[in-house]
Amino acid sequence: PVSPVVAEAPVVLISDGVSGAVTVTHPDGAPIADLSAEEGGFIAGIHRVIVRERTKHRAALDGPITLYAYENGRMAITDPSTGWSADLMGFGADNASAFARLLAKTQTPN
Repeated sequence: PVSPVVAEAPVVLISDGVSGAVTVTHPDGAPIADLSAEEGGFIAGIHRVIVRERTKHRAALDGPITLYAYENGRMAITDPSTGWSADLMGFGADNASAFARLLAKTQTPN
């Protein structure tokens, strides 16, 4: 269901594509999180999908994606460079909450 956006943030995902570890930064390179393979597995998996879509669209591989939180509690991710998006609740509450924690970190001043 459509719901108003209550928070959004652009972030950059950096992963080796294999281990599951992932680094998350603001578009200016300021760190948000450095996640181990155990912590970042789902996020690294989403990053692999984004890289695949960007490769198909011949888009730059290192641009930001946008995280959204909606008033109804749902989360989404969008890649502005390709138009790809996903409702993160479709991957389960635990996986959506991994991105919710990242979004919360972007909203808190350092």
